[in-house]
Formats: sequence, structure tokens, C-alpha cells
Amino acid sequence: MVKSVVEEKREIPVAGEADVVVVGGGLAGVAAAVAAARNGMSVILIEKSCVLGGLATLGHVCVYMPLDDGLGHKIHGGLAEELLYVCCRYSYNTIPDCWKGGPSYVENPEGRYQTTFNIPACIMALDEFMEAEHVKVIFDTVFCLPIMEGNVCKGVIVENKSGRSAYLARMVIDASGDADVLYRAGAECEEQKNIVSHWTYEVDVEKIRSGTEKDVLHNVRMRWFGLRPDFDNSGSTLPMFYGTTCEGVNDYIKLSRSLALDYLKKNQREGYAMMTLPFMPQFRMTRRLKGLKEMEVVPRVHVEHSIGCVIHCLENPEEVYEFPYEALIDSKIENIAAAGRIVSAGGRGWEIMRFIPSCVLTGQAAGTAAALAIKAGCSLQEVDVGALQDNLAATGVMIHMTEELRNNRKNPVKKSLNLPINTDTLAYSQH
Repeated sequence: MVKSVVEEKREIPVAGEADVVVVGGGLAGVAAAVAAARNGMSVILIEKSCVLGGLATLGHVCVYMPLDDGLGHKIHGGLAEELLYVCCRYSYNTIPDCWKGGPSYVENPEGRYQTTFNIPACIMALDEFMEAEHVKVIFDTVFCLPIMEGNVCKGVIVENKSGRSAYLARMVIDASGDADVLYRAGAECEEQKNIVSHWTYEVDVEKIRSGTEKDVLHNVRMRWFGLRPDFDNSGSTLPMFYGTTCEGVNDYIKLSRSLALDYLKKNQREGYAMMTLPFMPQFRMTRRLKGLKEMEVVPRVHVEHSIGCVIHCLENPEEVYEFPYEALIDSKIENIAAAGRIVSAGGRGWEIMRFIPSCVLTGQAAGTAAALAIKAGCSLQEVDVGALQDNLAATGVMIHMTEELRNNRKNPVKKSLNLPINTDTLAYSQH
């Protein structure tokens, strides 16, 4: 059996050029592109699918997780807050009235500052948003390789219906979700296996007729197959998969759909329908950068070069952490920044940084830093972090915890986070 072939040497046409090229059109990539554009840069965003939003749309995880800490304090502002409203601009939302308008503090809130949203409406709102911000989006285009000259990335090679081509850039932002750009550029990375966590949607006419469900929004419910991230899965018979190999991706997809099919076979009945399936594997954490600095998961600690506060969105109430700028960049590669779940945060930090608000924050910071570096004619390692902090703060990002917030966290009672998800089909076991 032939083990390898030699690809013929060929010239690759340049399809475009911009100040900043963003690889990946999830919400982190959207934020990075918009932040760079708002800071005066020409921007091209390359997306492998035909829609923006990543896991939030293709992956059907259409819950914009909380921007508040569960104690009435808004933690996430800036683009993290702005994109929440973009995602639910059309169709429905579930933002509690007390949070509408984005107050910094709500006393005794009746709910968290979060929302569910309609996926098709969100996709079209994101299209409109990017057009208004003058970001050029290239759909149906897969990233292949960075174009490296020493520690500088000159652009990226991609593949699409036109064949193989290149996009040149002064700065590149890796929002791929899997650190594909940084890894192939030679950055040190960490990989881990993933649980199967598969969300679908269903409707049950009997529940509608009986009045169990009150409105159209709650007639369509998410159903979750696989394993829970907040549960000890050590006794489960379900395997875990790497999301950075062809085999891992394919095996994940096949198993997740087989779990959904098993449920459908057992629940065939009049008036029940499984409405849709995700159109990308719902990996949580696959590969991430081990950057110039790691995020330290120590609550309420001041971080000098913080570019924003983050929270663990599945906890209620939540501790608050400050996230360092240096966790967005490699120690040597001069002009590739990380955005989204791939930033330099391991262990529990990785879990914290995978949620939508944290991803958007890092995207905004990466796009802004890229713009500042271009204006200053310097590398990302040389960016004036004080200027970056001032820029982000001016948009509503909370750079550091206030003393009031830092001191107002005395063993609060934990509450459940109410999400519209049916979890009775979770396939974990406790042997």
C-alpha cells in the first residue's frame, strides 16, 4: 500500500489581501473581525462553512450564556454584550426585562442576563452585522496552511471551489476553534479528548395540546444526548474522541447521531418529531495554545495585563477571573493571535474560556491588539497593553474587578442555571 504521494510544486494565486485575516467565523472570529475593522483595518474573514456563528448556529448551541455573575453584577460588556443583542435581533429572545438595556447592576434580578435565540434569524443578523462593519467574508473556504517567513505569518493558503489560493495579511487571527493556524505555524499547543455532547431539537404535539408548553418558543425544545461536562463520566461506556484528527471527527459524528437514532426508534409516536440535527461536531475543547502566559484560575486576583473579566457560565452564582493579554499570543510567532476557546488556558480555565461571552471577549481583544500592532509597526508581543486596555474599556469591557465586586462575594448560595434542555436522554452511566 502506498504510504504517501508527492504533491507537484505549483504557483498559488493570491485571491486577496487585507490588514487582518481572521480564520474562523464563529462568534470569536466575528468579534475579532469587527474589532479590527472598527479600529481602521481592512479585514477578510475566512469561514469553512456557509454560515457564521460556529457552534452557536451550525452546532445548535443557541444559548447565549450569562453576562452576569448571578449576584446582579454585569461582568461582560463590549462586543460580548453587543453580540448577544445581534444574535436575537430578529425573532424571539428570553432576556429578562430587568436586564434589557444592559444595566451594570440589578438588585434581586428575576433571571440571568442571557438568552436563547432563533438560529436562522441569528445567521442572517450576523450576515447583516458583518456587512455593516465592512468585513469581507469568504464562505465555503477551508484553511490549509500559514505562509511563514521565520516567526512572521505572511498570510494563509486556503482551498475552495476555485481551487487552492492565498490571502495575504499583516496580522492573522486564529479563531478556528482548534488552533489550526497556530499549530501549523509551529506554536506549542495542548490537545485533549472530548465527551460526546450532542444537541438536537424536538417538538411534541401532545404537550402543545395539553398546555404543558406555554408558547411557540418552548414548543421546540433542545434534547441533549451523550455525556454531561459537569458529571463524573469515569464509569461511562461511551468513548471520548480527539477533535483534531479525521478519525476522531468521523467517529464522534457517527456515535452522536447513533445515540439520537436510538432515541428516535424508541420514541416513534404520532405528534412527535425530531426537528433538526447539528451540522458540525459539537466538540467542546480540542486543541489550545500554550502561550506567552497561561490564565491562572484564581478568583478575585488582580492581573496587571488583564484584557477583561470572565466567568464560568454554568455556575450560579459565579466567581470572576481576570484574563491576561499574553494568553492570546505565542512567545515567538509575531503576528498570529488566538481568539475563542483556543487561548492559553488549561484545565478549568479551558472550560471557562469556551463559553460564548469569553470567546467574544478574546476575539475583541485579539482584533483590537492586531490593529494596534499594525498602527505601531510592532509585533503582538510588543503591543502597548495599557493602550489596549483603554481601548477595550472604552467599549464597555470590564478590565479589572472593582473593589466593591471583589469584596461582595461571601459564600453565596449556589442555584441551578435554568436552560431549556431535556437531559433525560444523557447516556452516562455509573458502574
